[in-house]
Amino acid sequence: MPAPSTLLCLGEIVWDIYPDKRLLGGAPFNLAAHAARLGFDARLISAVGEDALGREALKNARDLGVDTSLTRIHESLPTGVVDVTLDGRAQPTFHLRRPSAWEEPRVEAVPKADWLVCGTLQQTCPQARATRLQLLGIPLFYDINLRPGFEDRDTVEELLSEATVVKCNEAELAWLGEDEASLLRRHNIAAVCVTLGARGCRIHANGEAIAVEAPTIEAVDTVGAGDAWSAAALYGFAQQWPLDRTARFANQLGAIVASRAGAIPGWSLDELEGSGIRLPKSM
Repeated sequence: MPAPSTLLCLGEIVWDIYPDKRLLGGAPFNLAAHAARLGFDARLISAVGEDALGREALKNARDLGVDTSLTRIHESLPTGVVDVTLDGRAQPTFHLRRPSAWEEPRVEAVPKADWLVCGTLQQTCPQARATRLQLLGIPLFYDINLRPGFEDRDTVEELLSEATVVKCNEAELAWLGEDEASLLRRHNIAAVCVTLGARGCRIHANGEAIAVEAPTIEAVDTVGAGDAWSAAALYGFAQQWPLDRTARFANQLGAIVASRAGAIPGWSLDELEGSGIRLPKSM
């Protein structure tokens, strides 16, 4: 088999604090963990504090197959913590405790990679932006992933101008004030992916536009489902699958994650066969 694609995930790693539990999360980290399970060489560019939560985060990340060699241990800022509440429809609300280590990642040398992933949240922080600028030239998968208080249009526009693939949800697309075709025209973007929750997704790329329904599930916790969708979509793009195949695969993994508690619940490659796509057992 060919060597796995190398994926750099630039962004936050945090502890999500629920009323009854504590789980490791952060959108780019969640994506890295799901991507590692799919067979990517997934490397996290972030930072944790020099504290007990940071040590536990790094251990858990490595146990999930994520390479943390590019994750900084910050000398003064604490490991990130997010307070999470879920409404009656399992939709999350987040409160970030700041300042936190994830705001100040650092890389000493530019690693070789097939893809770079980032969102908007961390890129509103000056040190994180400076780190991303060191990585220009690596194809960028940009998950807009807006968070209240961090909807900075200048940051979004800059990332759109650099992106190879853009992923957002319907609310984020409305916030942008344009549709997929407009984004493709205005920027040098190869693909625009719009997730539609329980209704599936749309993908526009290569002059083609598709809409694919998601499997029917009972949602338990949608935290991390979009990140899982992104990891699976990246797998499809890396394999140069047809768009409908990529969309079905991404919808299947997103649905599995949404049907279980936590951003990185257990799932197996066998379960993804429900999408009609078989992955190599050796991955």
